[in-house]
Amino acid sequence: MKRIKDTKTLTKAEMEIMNYLWDMEGGGGTVRDVLACYPEPHPAYTTTATFLKILTQKGFVDAEKRDGEGKTFFFRPLISRDEYRKRAMEEVKESFFGGSVKSLVSFFVQEEKISEEDLKELLELTRKH
Repeated sequence: MKRIKDTKTLTKAEMEIMNYLWDMEGGGGTVRDVLACYPEPHPAYTTTATFLKILTQKGFVDAEKRDGEGKTFFFRPLISRDEYRKRAMEEVKESFFGGSVKSLVSFFVQEEKISEEDLKELLELTRKH
């Protein structure tokens, strides 16, 4: 398996494509499969192909030709959604909160107007772990 290069986060457009790949049955798809996931109007074929190429170069996606499919590449994620989520949140924690989980959680408690019910659930979750 290829390793993800130093790039830790995805752009918004790259994230959208990764979400489509993660949601596809069969663990990935072709450029046309990805295009079919977009709402109308679809982006250009070449734009989507370029983003998939970038994701491949960054090491987030693998591209392979399958027997009997000519020049068509099949793209599959090399990282799970959960693993990416962990990496992205680690980056946020380090970049914006000095590595402090307490500061990160405090920010969300103060800024997101978390309901009392949600706070109770979070406290229960922390007690279990």
